[in-house]
Amino acid sequence: MAPIKVGFIGLSKSGWAPGAHLPFLQQSEQYQIVAVQNSSVASAKEAIQLYKLPEGTKAYGDPQDIANDPNIDLVVCSVRVDRHHAAIAPSLKAGKDVYVEWPLGKSLADAEDLLKLKNEHGVKKAVVGLQARQAPIISKIKELIGNGAIGDVLSSTWSACAIHLGSQVTSGMLYFMTKDIGGNLLTIHFGHGVDYVQNALGSYFELDSVRSLLAIRQPFLKLVDDSGKVVNDKVPKDTHDTMGLSAFTKSGIPVTLTMRSGTPYKGTSALDWRIYGTKGEIRITASGPFIQIGYPDQKIEVHDFAKDEVKEIEVKDEWEDLAMPARNVTRVYEGLLGKEGNVDLLCSFEDAVERHRLCEKMYEQNP
Repeated sequence: MAPIKVGFIGLSKSGWAPGAHLPFLQQSEQYQIVAVQNSSVASAKEAIQLYKLPEGTKAYGDPQDIANDPNIDLVVCSVRVDRHHAAIAPSLKAGKDVYVEWPLGKSLADAEDLLKLKNEHGVKKAVVGLQARQAPIISKIKELIGNGAIGDVLSSTWSACAIHLGSQVTSGMLYFMTKDIGGNLLTIHFGHGVDYVQNALGSYFELDSVRSLLAIRQPFLKLVDDSGKVVNDKVPKDTHDTMGLSAFTKSGIPVTLTMRSGTPYKGTSALDWRIYGTKGEIRITASGPFIQIGYPDQKIEVHDFAKDEVKEIEVKDEWEDLAMPARNVTRVYEGLLGKEGNVDLLCSFEDAVERHRLCEKMYEQNP
């Protein structure tokens, strides 16, 4: 079988793409990067050279060039969210398969339009990077629930600290402070959490049941450089730093999620997620909420009520040789290849639009 030929949009010198996507793509015989499109042809050429991509890899400076290239099967997009629509719309119109990071668009309207383009032009595979649903820890939670380890699920609570945007911000995260860009603690940090909680529980939220709270408790943050030196002591912020949501899943489980900016109380976990049942309770802890990336200290514990014992549950990862950010992204690529157990967990554009609708509902409830 010939490898799937990839056109990569947004292969930067640093950041998410090289650490999460390249480790698998560069070792896989089933994928081959044949083109890179960055903000300029020169930037694309630099990336090709930096990452030692095969000779003959094409360098583009315009998304339309990717769409026009008949040698590209799959377009992977890893640029800032407010640039997603412009980056992938030409390829969707060309009928190419697309894998784009979450959020799908900078707004619900943006995401709905991309879904419309995907449907109008017969795109067969269009997926979004909500890859925590692929994580072994989520699979293990589903297995425990399915095996009756805690009996019937009665409720679930998810409490997290975002780690970021406590009292200061670095230049790389400045865009999180501007709501119109579309990437912020609500859409990204909270959005990932909402998706994997729903997938673990096996049922999405009833949108009509959603009750939410959003607040901007710190309208200004300090901008610091890489050394931690303050370069601006009052940068305005119009994105939310405190948030909560309560809702029923379609199967009737009441769920509450809360998150704030900043780091956790000293000595405690930044993520404390409980799933309470009739026979026991599952507790998931980690030093951050990004299960899609993973943490060395993340763990599952189960309290068996009858035995009054707490047991830590082993979670294995077949991709443990890869760096943690690359593991669940790798499972997305396996899903695109049709691997059993992964293909059904891919986040479709339809799923992503539903997550956007939830975020929009929270905004509407908190004008």
